[in-house]
Amino acid sequence: MSDTPFEPSRRSRREARTAVDTPTAEQMFHLDDEPVPDEERRSARNSADRRPAPGTSASAPSGFFGTWKPLVAAAAALVVAVIVGLIVTVAFDGAAGRSVGSVLASVVVGGTGIGLMARTRPTGFFRVNGLDVLWGLVLGAVMPFVAGIGAVSRGWPAFEALSLRWLVLGVAAPFVIVLMLTFFAIGFVYPAALTYTSTRFTPTVARIVSGAVSAVAFAVIPIVFAGNVSGMPFALPVGLGIAASVFVALSRRFWGPLLMGLVFTSVWVLLAIAGFILA
Repeated sequence: MSDTPFEPSRRSRREARTAVDTPTAEQMFHLDDEPVPDEERRSARNSADRRPAPGTSASAPSGFFGTWKPLVAAAAALVVAVIVGLIVTVAFDGAAGRSVGSVLASVVVGGTGIGLMARTRPTGFFRVNGLDVLWGLVLGAVMPFVAGIGAVSRGWPAFEALSLRWLVLGVAAPFVIVLMLTFFAIGFVYPAALTYTSTRFTPTVARIVSGAVSAVAFAVIPIVFAGNVSGMPFALPVGLGIAASVFVALSRRFWGPLLMGLVFTSVWVLLAIAGFILA
């Protein structure tokens, strides 16, 4: 026998090369358990990192809303608004100065509330409800007389605070003041306080505390400006703020208290104009 090692023929080498280059059925249909390439593994890990955890929103909390910080922002806005209003009151002495100062102060806090209220609202806070509309109309028409009992003996406060100067500022200014205070105290302060207190008290206690906070926020500007907002005795806006806070705490919706404020102010203006004509 020869000692020469066995050498495969050319045909055998060609068949072996073809067998190596041709993929198997497992490789063609990915039936084997090959490891996933590193690039695919990295992309899958990145997509998993971007996916929010169950029960959370897609965006992480900012650390501002849902804490005590919105309440601090509301208090700071009130301080700035009062300072601005008092400066204007000094510049324009008398009832006109108080009216202009209260308007500017309410615009400052109202702008703050409008800018932040969309981020602090509870679920369903801006939903329109027919019963809220009905209560807003009824309470808005009744509250000027109920609150007026605390301002004058007869409960008809509009007849007690009329002057030609009031007519200049007493039509547009009350609407601006009531609207801005409603957006601030009811639309922003109440939801912010409710979000914060809900983590520390029972739901009922949280709503009571939040309503008290919003009523105080509503009353600060009418009380500070000499108890006279465009000829309106301060008992009226203070009473309106209390009623609006109770309204929003019971309904947990915004538009009813806002409608009540508009009807309230409309009744006040109509009574004042009637009283001026009949005087």
